[in-house]
Amino acid sequence: MNAPHQNLKILKNLYVKTFNSLKQKFLEKHDSSNFLKKNANLCDQVLKEIWKTSEIGDKFCLVAVGGYGRRELYPASDIDLAIICKNLADLEQEKEKIELFIRYGWDFGFKIGVSQRVEGELKKDIEDITIATNLLESRYISGNINIYNDYLIKFKKILNVKQFILNKISEQDYRHSKYSKSGYLLEPNIKESRGCLRDIHFIRWLCSARFHSHELQTLYEYHIIDRKQLNLLKFHYNKLIKRRIFLHIIANQQEDRMLFDYQAKMALDLGFKNSPEKKSSEYVMNSLYKSIRYIILLNEIITKKFTLEFHQKSQKIKNHPELYEINGLIELDPKTKKDVNKNIFKYFLLYQENKEFNGFGPNLISEFQIIAENKIDRDFRKNLLIQKDFLAIFSGKQKVNRSLRLLNRYNILGKFLPVFGRIISQMQHDLFHIYTVDEHTLNVIDNLRRYSKSNLKHEFPESYEAFQRISRPYILYFAGLFHDIGKGRGGNHSEIGRNEVFKFGKFFNLDLNDTNLIAWLVENHLLMSNVAQKLDLADPSVICSFANKVSPPEHLDLLYLLTTADIRGTSHKVWNQWKSVLINNLHQTTQKYLVNRLTNPQMIDQRINQAKSSLMKYSVSFDIYEKNWNLMGHEYFKKFEASEIAWHTRLLLTHSKTKKTIVRVRHQKGGQGIEVLIYTKDKSHIFFRTCHFFYQINCEISQAKIYTTTHNYALNVFHVTYEDESSLRFKDFFKYIESGLTEIIDSSYDLENIKQNQLKKSRQANFHQIEDHIEINQSEQGFCHLQVKTSNRVALLLSIANVFKNYQINISNAKITTMGERVEDHFDFIKPYESFSIESLHDELKKLIA
Repeated sequence: MNAPHQNLKILKNLYVKTFNSLKQKFLEKHDSSNFLKKNANLCDQVLKEIWKTSEIGDKFCLVAVGGYGRRELYPASDIDLAIICKNLADLEQEKEKIELFIRYGWDFGFKIGVSQRVEGELKKDIEDITIATNLLESRYISGNINIYNDYLIKFKKILNVKQFILNKISEQDYRHSKYSKSGYLLEPNIKESRGCLRDIHFIRWLCSARFHSHELQTLYEYHIIDRKQLNLLKFHYNKLIKRRIFLHIIANQQEDRMLFDYQAKMALDLGFKNSPEKKSSEYVMNSLYKSIRYIILLNEIITKKFTLEFHQKSQKIKNHPELYEINGLIELDPKTKKDVNKNIFKYFLLYQENKEFNGFGPNLISEFQIIAENKIDRDFRKNLLIQKDFLAIFSGKQKVNRSLRLLNRYNILGKFLPVFGRIISQMQHDLFHIYTVDEHTLNVIDNLRRYSKSNLKHEFPESYEAFQRISRPYILYFAGLFHDIGKGRGGNHSEIGRNEVFKFGKFFNLDLNDTNLIAWLVENHLLMSNVAQKLDLADPSVICSFANKVSPPEHLDLLYLLTTADIRGTSHKVWNQWKSVLINNLHQTTQKYLVNRLTNPQMIDQRINQAKSSLMKYSVSFDIYEKNWNLMGHEYFKKFEASEIAWHTRLLLTHSKTKKTIVRVRHQKGGQGIEVLIYTKDKSHIFFRTCHFFYQINCEISQAKIYTTTHNYALNVFHVTYEDESSLRFKDFFKYIESGLTEIIDSSYDLENIKQNQLKKSRQANFHQIEDHIEINQSEQGFCHLQVKTSNRVALLLSIANVFKNYQINISNAKITTMGERVEDHFDFIKPYESFSIESLHDELKKLIA
């Protein structure tokens, strides 16, 4: 082994020993800032030796940039470097030695990223905001220091501070949008999410560009923030730093997402314990959300203070001598002696009523903080004038959702409504939501507001039309605010929420009819979703029962709007076009029922007549298909909608007693997914073979209607979704399904079973410990109903179908419901043989989904 490699091996052993010692000391003492600095210094020493070993000449210098440049080097972070020289000729001359330095770095085990900078290209380089930012926090390591100093002096002269700050603000806005615009995710990215480390880095970059120092203390010295704000900013920054170090150590890699997998381990390392009310992981996340909350607030105040320096023009606001407007912000005159405590909601009404105002200035936001912390008490809440102003916010024509978001961000909403304060940072242990309860609540109100805007009616036209029929939109906003307010207390959160509405109505002297309606919406906010996703909407008795619960029509519209806004506010994965079709269908069908009030037989007759009218458009008269309809049986017309009946009839006109399997495919109503019709002489294991086929082609069954005709033919309809339609040619895709599914149903060969280990639960399902539920009921006549509730996973339905096959069970009806990562499936079948054991089937299914 040559000398350089031998020296690097010795150095590597020493480095590993020292690095492990640093990690151990951190785990013992939790001194995060000390760890980061010592880790950066340790890397400095190694890189100086590698630089020396590479024998790069004195026309170059080695510089640390990024987090490493700030001396904030996390256990598994990349090491960002820049090599600086005077001109391109020098780079070309030392090219091989520079490549050797980089190779030595990687061989050593460092994940280094090296950029090469030439002084003559500096002006061009700093037009790139990323390069300019790196140079702002650069730090000399080795080589010719004069080159670095000259480069830095020139950089500071060339940098356009105003443009840099404005570009960084745009960059931050983009990053926030990329990470869901929220830090209140259940699994936030502790580095990049809003309110996390990058938001403080952003503050330091502005400080460095403006004042040539990235120390937070500088903000205090230049009167950007006060002493209390500085101390809190440092406190929360250190808290996030500590958690990111733990995250890297626990994951043993560069992992910045606070995944459920790591939350419990971090809670243990930080000393949090389980209590009867909460898991230890909830405590650690609640603590993190408090930091995120404060960082978001300070980030806004500091950003506005920097940008307002570029806007000198201001003007007084009429009827408010204590206020002035600057750059579209409502700002508080720092010289005012007026007591503004009781006017805070008036200021939000002023913001709502004037389109030219887009927010509040940093002085007024800081004043909001003081009021929230020191002035809002029970007497403040009981003040009738203040109550009146607060309620008026919900009746505003504009910016209702934005006002509520700002009230929450400025800590006013939770202080003024302590019941809302209880759900701030409250985690949700299910497989639907990705946000905390308060963030989800505000998302729901955002969605409700979108329904009101004519320029957005193309997104959800039916929701827009329903909103236009609402006479009191504030009812919806209050229902949105309270719909999940009972979460985190145990028990039925809908009932708890209803009771809280009654308390709220009494305390704020709300109109009794309004209070009752809001309470009804909160108590029933899950009703429409459950009916649409879990029951057969083609069954007239389902529509009748639902309509009787939601009458009159305005109540139906209110519940419809709240339901769709709620589902859309949970996660981008939960709402899809299929759910939209289901809920819109229930809404439309119930609307018609409330107008006509038809009996169940009348609804069936109406459906039959609609199907006949549709068929007449294709010149298909009743005498042609009358015999076919008689073969279908009366229950068929209860099970399928008019459009489905017409489609089946046209396809099966000459195939009612076919000996061959018929498979046909069409686009699903609403545009997402496909509808697959299977018609064949009833035979064993059709359901299993169908599930197997769709599993093999990576499609997911979202709903299944299984029906057996009076002449013993299976008429099964499957609603199927697929991951990516961009690469599909539907004509070929449909042909492939029709031929492939026909072949597999008609074949006699055995199909490969799914292995148990392929049904592994997702990490989210394991973390939330969602209880699996199997329930089987059997009537005296041998009719059986099976209900399966569990977490969704690949091949689950196929595995259940395989159990049915093994037990010789032929499904007569199935309702497949997928809600995010949770499934609730229902199956009907007849007892297959005399010795059939419900207990045995139950135990096997329980074992399968465990």
